[in-house]
Amino acid sequence: IDSKHYTIDIARFRAKDICADLEARDFTINAMAARLNRDLKSPELELFDPLNGYEHLQKKLVIPCSESLFKDDPLRIMRAFRFAALFNADISHDLLEKIKEESALLEKVSGERIRDEFFKVLSTPFSAQWIKIMAKTGVLEKFLPELDACKSVEQNEWHHLDVFDHTILTLENLEELINSNKYEQPKWWREFLDYLNESITPGRSFGQLLKFGCLLHDIGKPSCKRLNHENQRIVFHGHEMEGVELSKEIVERLRLSGNEKNFLAKVIKNHMRPGVILQQGISDKRLFKFYTETGRDGLAASLLSLADRLSALGSMTEEDLQEFTKGIFSIMDEFYQQMKKPKRPPLLSGKDLIKEFSLKPGPEFREILEAVAQEQYIGSLEDREQALEFVRNNFL
Repeated sequence: IDSKHYTIDIARFRAKDICADLEARDFTINAMAARLNRDLKSPELELFDPLNGYEHLQKKLVIPCSESLFKDDPLRIMRAFRFAALFNADISHDLLEKIKEESALLEKVSGERIRDEFFKVLSTPFSAQWIKIMAKTGVLEKFLPELDACKSVEQNEWHHLDVFDHTILTLENLEELINSNKYEQPKWWREFLDYLNESITPGRSFGQLLKFGCLLHDIGKPSCKRLNHENQRIVFHGHEMEGVELSKEIVERLRLSGNEKNFLAKVIKNHMRPGVILQQGISDKRLFKFYTETGRDGLAASLLSLADRLSALGSMTEEDLQEFTKGIFSIMDEFYQQMKKPKRPPLLSGKDLIKEFSLKPGPEFREILEAVAQEQYIGSLEDREQALEFVRNNFL
């Protein structure tokens, strides 16, 4: 006990007495009291619990303290889901009905307050089940209308679900991949999970942002849906880039940080790319280019790509899915293999391009230097003279 830390908040009564004060709180599990004139380290705790919060906590039930809880503070709608997710509890039937009736009150709540509660839901191992309930009660459309708009958007033969249900299933599969040992995990898996647990911004982790990116990965599909008249096939060309643009609006609305904005953009933009790499054939060049552009966040995009494919059960066989899973793990393994290789100084710099070829600094510089770095990585270029010759033959 002595090694533990205790945090105690002190506040005046918000009502005439302790009973009225507790009744003005949000949920019964959050409306219990204990006297302070006792040994706080004692295992015996005498509760003052007029609303039966302890019983509800044992039964894992989220029950409101009063009928006016949402009118007093509409954010409590989100807190109901947060408590249910954290305690793996059930939201009472009456409370769910009340959420449906009063979900519009959320429109009065600032984006950052909603964000904080929602990301606490995403911090739990099985957040997808709560997002389903948010959708059914009308809560989701109040703060994430872009995702709600994916309902009933039919897809092509690669998918067995509409865009919304596919997205929720993708999150379920992503969480299963993170939580379980269903697959034979490689040696670097623990290091990967440590990365997901790192903070990308105070109070939010890369793992939470990956789950959020999972929810946003197909939000560009409704506006990009087209029918190819030649083969009568539904297509969504460019939906990943449309999704990136929509994610910027969501970032602004929920007051996410610049780092979170960049992470979401990378994950959404590249969520199909690992599958394309497998389709084209894994090569050193393709993997070097992928991780040069995405860095460590390419790992998150790769896991999302796997969860995405596991959720598209159209014409894919079990054998196809197993092969795809193996391929994604190979792509992720390559990142850790690249990290082990010693970093060699670049063969050329921008000054070399100016001096040797009289080129002017611009976007072409980056393209040339990345191409040289790629060839150096795979061993095609060994020294400066070979690099200069490569530039002459390919860019001049």
